[in-house]
Amino acid sequence: MPLTGLTPEGQRALACMQQLADCRAQGTLDGPDFVARALRAVAEGLGCDRMSLWLHGDHAGGRALVCRGLHDGSGRVAPSELPPLVEAEHAAYFEALDRHGILSAADAQQHPALVSMREVYLLPQDIRSLLDVPFAANGRRIGLLCGEQAGRRIDWQPAQVALMRRAGIVGSLLFERQRLHDARLGPV
Repeated sequence: MPLTGLTPEGQRALACMQQLADCRAQGTLDGPDFVARALRAVAEGLGCDRMSLWLHGDHAGGRALVCRGLHDGSGRVAPSELPPLVEAEHAAYFEALDRHGILSAADAQQHPALVSMREVYLLPQDIRSLLDVPFAANGRRIGLLCGEQAGRRIDWQPAQVALMRRAGIVGSLLFERQRLHDARLGPV
């Protein structure tokens, strides 16, 4: 995968993620360790202090995203502390992702698609900027990567968006490989 359009930090992050994916595919790295290391690498490549992985799942309120991994450089929050994002509660957020295929908010606390998260999440965590990029495999959305910055704004640049998209491609290929592997083996 050519690394054009990425900053040197983004190139290093993507190369690290690809090495981690190779280790995961070879069975020398387990899933949770892959996620933790990959999220840390992408956060460093983006220059933000938080990176999370959210996967699509079912919920009583319809479509939902569930946090399955979080790198928080400050250690303020654990993934289990983040409630699912349910479409019925965050309709503007899901609509923005569906319409634009990305949610880039330099000023997350004032972004119209994030109003439902402002009081319960953005303000208490001091999240100033947010970049959410969905990823898919075979036309089926799997989840998204979410980069966040607390305490200061980031005006997300095209190179940062490109890094998130490419990291999503690496992750989606790995998820699809695991799904096919599990389908071949059948239930345990």
